[in-house]
Amino acid sequence: MTTMRTVAALLAGLGLAVTTGCSGGTAGYSEVEVGHLTLERPESWSEEPATGELWTQRYVGDGMELQVSGEFSTDPTASAAYSRLDLPATVQLEGYEGSGVDNATVEGADTAVRSDFTYTEDGTPHQGVWVIAGQWPSPSTAAIAITGETLDATVVDQIIASLRFSRTGGGS
Repeated sequence: MTTMRTVAALLAGLGLAVTTGCSGGTAGYSEVEVGHLTLERPESWSEEPATGELWTQRYVGDGMELQVSGEFSTDPTASAAYSRLDLPATVQLEGYEGSGVDNATVEGADTAVRSDFTYTEDGTPHQGVWVIAGQWPSPSTAAIAITGETLDATVVDQIIASLRFSRTGGGS
């Protein structure tokens, strides 16, 4: 079972709509819009079907995988939504070790968190990063997951730095 298929199996049940588009962005990257999120992903990565019902877009390349859920949950904060990933992973991902949650900055979001983690798949160590962003008072969150045997910190940092959250409903 692939990395995100395992994670997606933990979190089935969220039927989500997605729109994508490409324009502008950093050299070597393409801009993609998925629900609330706009982000840049490496141009060389191929788009493949998302795994499970949680994720709506998936890109694979350079030994890494990026999955996006543009409408992750209706939790009031990103940290509340984090439990929807972390708690199931503690039970169902072999060797799962979370590093806790750090506040993150995502343009347009009221709250955002990042969590780095490790786990084992088919006896091979893997790394992962979750970033969740959200809005208030019309609660809604979006999330990304980047996973692989080894994560290229430059690519991870570029994807995260490019994240923009588009608000819906009322609020600031």
